[in-house]
Amino acid sequence: MGLKDVDALRSFCLELSSDQPSPGGGTASAATGAMSASLLIMVCGVTGRSKRHMDHWQEIKDLKTALVRRRDDLLSLAKEDAHAYDALFEASKRQRASDTPENREEFQASLRRAAEVPVQTAVECCALLEQSIIVAGLQTRSASSDTVVAVMLAEAGFKGASANVEINLRNIADTHFVQSTREGLRDQSTKVKIFVEEALSRLGEPS
Repeated sequence: MGLKDVDALRSFCLELSSDQPSPGGGTASAATGAMSASLLIMVCGVTGRSKRHMDHWQEIKDLKTALVRRRDDLLSLAKEDAHAYDALFEASKRQRASDTPENREEFQASLRRAAEVPVQTAVECCALLEQSIIVAGLQTRSASSDTVVAVMLAEAGFKGASANVEINLRNIADTHFVQSTREGLRDQSTKVKIFVEEALSRLGEPS
């Protein structure tokens, strides 16, 4: 890793360390997912240079392209999460200062948005774990540890995003939205467990 890259990572970590409302856990969860995707992209790149895997070069190339899109989506979600929380923070202040119907409505809309963004992050991390199974089945053995870390990061990103969703759902008045969102996350959580077990199994790792 070059010095410039280390400085960029340090800058992000310093932002997370600040006493400002954002970025916070939601942004960190999306960034964790993006790091997972980045590792899987690297594994595809290493494997795509191996003559032993030439029969799967096109599949690996297509998978790498899909992972790049998912990484970029997760990076966008990291930004969106910070913006959504900033909007929620301001709406909360306005409601506390003046509990009008308009301010209550704005607060509820901000809460919903603050839940929707990490829902998208959780969905992306779940899909990333499904793709990790394919990577694990195709990759060169020398990159196995990188894929193991990628699986663990994607799982952590999913769990972090899910926790952020739940925190916001507790104050949302729309019970139908709350119920359907929770049901969707439960379904995703079931899939995540299966995907993690399958990916680690293909890598010869205990789940």
